[in-house]
Amino acid sequence: MSNSSPMALVNIFVEPKSVFDNLKANKKWAIAGMLLIIGITAVSSVMFFGGMSSSWIVEQQLMAAGDMSPAEREAAREAMTMMADYVGIMAAVSAAIFVPVVSLLFATYYLIIGKTAGGAEPELSFGDWFTFTIWTQMPSIINTLGFMALFLSAATADLPLSMANYASLNQLVFNYGPTDSLYAWAESLNLFAIWSVILAAVGFNRCLKTSMVKSALFAVLPLIVIFGAWFIIAA
Repeated sequence: MSNSSPMALVNIFVEPKSVFDNLKANKKWAIAGMLLIIGITAVSSVMFFGGMSSSWIVEQQLMAAGDMSPAEREAAREAMTMMADYVGIMAAVSAAIFVPVVSLLFATYYLIIGKTAGGAEPELSFGDWFTFTIWTQMPSIINTLGFMALFLSAATADLPLSMANYASLNQLVFNYGPTDSLYAWAESLNLFAIWSVILAAVGFNRCLKTSMVKSALFAVLPLIVIFGAWFIIAA
């Protein structure tokens, strides 16, 4: 198999070791992967919100906003009504910004890990870790395709906004309501994020030659820090 191949976009799901073994050679395919993530997310957002009525979008947003005083609720309703027709476009633009920004943040963390853990020969640059990060985010494509299958097969376009988080631990396990303090926390944790952590562990193992235990620790640490702090604050 060539070191640089479009098959990397498939292999990251079925044979991730080969993708990380050829990390530098597959850089351009990683960028293609990021464009796929952004494109599919943007299209799904526009399609999901595009079929909804404005009044439904506002009611769903108010429900997700939790407890508010009557005056706050009325002010929020007025603002949400003004923006309701543009929610899909705003979500699409947010994806185009969010994905690269998150990748930059994780690439910084991975660069620090790479320099402290060592083991990569030659040493990986920030650009290498940026592409490493993109590969670990590829499960989000499967997540989004599953989301599209759900709303495209539904009998109505007015669907709960929470459908976007269909694989969250909240909907699969906890069942917190929007007014529960841990609702947002549990909705943000999902199976595909865990898949990404597993890919990062495999990547560290292949790129840094660290043990799987140490690689798993490096991979899961950001999740523990972020969601651990969030849990303490919200609980």
